[in-house]
Amino acid sequence: MAMLQRPASRVLKRLGLRFKTSYAAKKNVANVAPKMKPTAPWFGLVVGSAVGAYGGYEVWKTWNDEKNPAHVYDRLPGGKTAEEDNMGSDAKMFLLHLAPYRAISRAWGAVNSIELPVWMREPIYMAWTRAFDCKLDEMKYPLEHYKNLGEFFSRPLKDGIRPINWDPRCVSSPVDGTMASFGVVDFTDDIPVMDQIKGVRYRMDDFLGEVPDFFTNPSAGKRLFHCVIYLAPGDYHRIHSPIDWSMGERRHFPGDLFPVNSRAVHFVPSLFTWNERVALLGRWKHGFFSMSLVGATNVGSMTLDVEPNFATNKWKDFYLTKEWGSSDVKKYERQELVTRGDQVAQFKVLLPFHTMMKMMNTSHLL
Repeated sequence: MAMLQRPASRVLKRLGLRFKTSYAAKKNVANVAPKMKPTAPWFGLVVGSAVGAYGGYEVWKTWNDEKNPAHVYDRLPGGKTAEEDNMGSDAKMFLLHLAPYRAISRAWGAVNSIELPVWMREPIYMAWTRAFDCKLDEMKYPLEHYKNLGEFFSRPLKDGIRPINWDPRCVSSPVDGTMASFGVVDFTDDIPVMDQIKGVRYRMDDFLGEVPDFFTNPSAGKRLFHCVIYLAPGDYHRIHSPIDWSMGERRHFPGDLFPVNSRAVHFVPSLFTWNERVALLGRWKHGFFSMSLVGATNVGSMTLDVEPNFATNKWKDFYLTKEWGSSDVKKYERQELVTRGDQVAQFKVLLPFHTMMKMMNTSHLL
C-alpha cells in the first residue's frame, strides 16, 4: 500500500525507468532561446555609407553654391542688421537641413489620401474642426462627402459665401488668412530686396528667379509692392485671383519644406527662398503681377487649376536639381486670362502642428 501511495514518477524512477511527460518536454523546448543569426558584416557598412553619403551630399549642396540662401547676406546691400545677426548660424542651418522634411511630408501626404469609411469620417473631421476652429457652416458639402483628410482640408465653400469686391481701385484677398507683412520692394544698389520680418531681408530675384528689366527700372510714378499672407489649418485652402490679369508663365522651384511659422521666420535666413514654391507671373493693368505659393512641412502638395497634371514635392526635382534657384519654367502659349475671384490653385494637405502657410504676391501699383 505504501508503494501505491507514492507519486507515479517516483515509482517509475525506483523501477529504473526514465520518463518525461509531453508537458515537460514542451516546457524545456520553450525555455531554450532560439539562436540569433549574426548580422551580416556588410549591413553596418552599407547603412553607415548611406548616412555618410547623404550627409556629404547635403554639405556639398548647402555650402558650395553661392546662390544658397545661407549665403544671402553676402549678396545683400549693406552689412547685416542687428536682427540678421541673431538668425541661425551656419552650423545650425546645416543641422536643420539634414532633417528629412520632404520625406515626412510625402509620408503624411500618403496618410491624407487614405479613403476613410463613411462611418469614420464625421468623428475624424469633427475632431479636426474642434482643434482648429473650422467653419463647417461655410463648406459646400456634408462631412460624409469628403473621402479623406486631404479632401476635407481643401474643401470648397458654398456659392456666394465670399462676396468679391469688384471695386477696380482695390485688390481683393486671394485667400482666407492673416496678413503677415506688406511693404514696398527696396531697390537699393539696383538689388530688389524684401522683408521677411522687420529687419530681416531676402532678395526678390532669389525668390522669383530671373526678373524682367522693369524690376530694376521701374516706371516713373510706380512702385513694386509685396504682401505675405499666412494660412492656418482651419482656413479655406483654395487660392483665388485678387485682380483681373493675364498669366504668362509658371515657375516651379524645388526646395526644402521647412516650417514657415513665427519661430522659423525669426531663425532661418531667407526662409522663403529655401522652400519649394510655385510662382505664377504675368501682367495686369499697372504692369507686373505675380502670385506665389510657398510650401512648408507637410504642405508640399500644391496644385494649379490651369495645369491639372502639375505636381510638386517630387524627390527627383529636389535631389537632381543642379543648383539653388533652379526652376522648371512653363510658358503659356496663349496668355491665360484670369478674372478676379477665379480659383487659381490649392494647397492639399497639412499636418496639425504646422499651422501657417505663406502666400506672396507682388504688384506694380500706382
